[in-house]
Amino acid sequence: MSRPFWQTLAWRLTLAFVLVSALTLGVVGLVSTASTRTQFSALVGAQAKEAVEQEVQAYVERSGTVAGFRLPDPSRSQQPGGQARSDARSRGPEGPAPAASRSAWLVLDPGRRAVFSTPEVPQGTPVLDREATAISLGGAVVAYLAPSGVSPRLDRRSEEFLTRTAQAIGWAMLGATLIAVVMALLISHTLLKPLGDLLGGIHALQRGEAPTAPARVRRDEFGEVLEAFGAMHRSVLRSQQARRQLTADLAHDVNTPLSVVSGTLEGILDGTFEPTPARLAKLHRETQYIARLVNDLRFLSLADAGELRMNIVPTDIVALVTAATEQFRELAEAQGVSLRQVGAAQGLSVPLDGVRLTQVMQNLLHNALTHTPPGGQVTVEVGATPTAVQVRVRDTGRGIAAEHLRQVFDRLYRADTSRSSQGSGLGLSISKSIVEAHGGRIEIGSAPGEGTAVALSFPRAASAFAPQAGG
Repeated sequence: MSRPFWQTLAWRLTLAFVLVSALTLGVVGLVSTASTRTQFSALVGAQAKEAVEQEVQAYVERSGTVAGFRLPDPSRSQQPGGQARSDARSRGPEGPAPAASRSAWLVLDPGRRAVFSTPEVPQGTPVLDREATAISLGGAVVAYLAPSGVSPRLDRRSEEFLTRTAQAIGWAMLGATLIAVVMALLISHTLLKPLGDLLGGIHALQRGEAPTAPARVRRDEFGEVLEAFGAMHRSVLRSQQARRQLTADLAHDVNTPLSVVSGTLEGILDGTFEPTPARLAKLHRETQYIARLVNDLRFLSLADAGELRMNIVPTDIVALVTAATEQFRELAEAQGVSLRQVGAAQGLSVPLDGVRLTQVMQNLLHNALTHTPPGGQVTVEVGATPTAVQVRVRDTGRGIAAEHLRQVFDRLYRADTSRSSQGSGLGLSISKSIVEAHGGRIEIGSAPGEGTAVALSFPRAASAFAPQAGG
């Protein structure tokens, strides 16, 4: 959705940057102008004081006394005799000192009586209450200088100089403000570009499209946000794909037995088929398959919601594995497969849910016997370390190809798609949920023609995991 520029975050950032810059530059400009005027006035005052001292020294050198001293008029550039000399000496290092600045000083005789004064201090008045500077000539004090109390004023040239200086500072502030505007636009564009990329990724996610990698990888916090969003984007797309695949697989798995049940019942109802015990047994098997599939899906939904009820108690895992293995002994012999248990013979007490772990073992043993040909072998191993207990189920079956191995824990996934009636495809998903609910790990390794091994690992301490409870 497009919006006016003045309603965008870029405008707000630019405005904030410009306002801060203008405020800062304004303060700097005002301080600089005031400081320049103050320092310049101090310089002129110092020059004026030096000029008055030189005038007094020249007058005393000519007259022998400070009596009758008067400041010459600097505007009179040509005067005869010594006055011209005094006029020349009244010039400071930067030019003639302004008369208004020189009148800010009182000239006192050695007895500190006013010689050259202002109307506020009549001539001959003793001035003892002001700090005075002694003027010496030939090693003797011939006069004193004291502040007159008159505020010094700058002449026209000085005022013009300060005006030009203030204008230069103003133009510099204006130029700096323009530069600040340009820099603010560039910075806001640079800072907000990742937000644009993020917004584009969100729109792509809404359309169900794959995320587009940025042209340049950023190494700052924005880069981390974009990278995290990209990872989340890919994860959501995988979840969407998995959900679509799950729906399709579930529809296929339910449709097959429902078609069998529906077709058989229609045949019985219209008299085509006789309701023989064999046909009724077939219908029973198909309905049982649907019921198992629904129950397995409900189990996984509870596990996903964190509401899977777990009855965690200390359990002898060796006895539990042995009991589960013995349940498949007869089936293994009927298939011509050797089933044996090795490893720890003594009891290993582990905090777990015996019913759930038995369900896991039944899933693993059923899978192993299903995919192991006659003459093969299925081995169940139980071992322990100081911190964990391991259970491993190995078979010598045909194995699983590498391209399928990463997906065996996905729901309704079958490496052999032709085996639509041999299981729901949820056994390993359920087993993974149960093991992880115990705080354990489940791993699988396989190679075509060499068999498959599934390893379970459970912590021996009850505090190593948080049991889940609920409906």
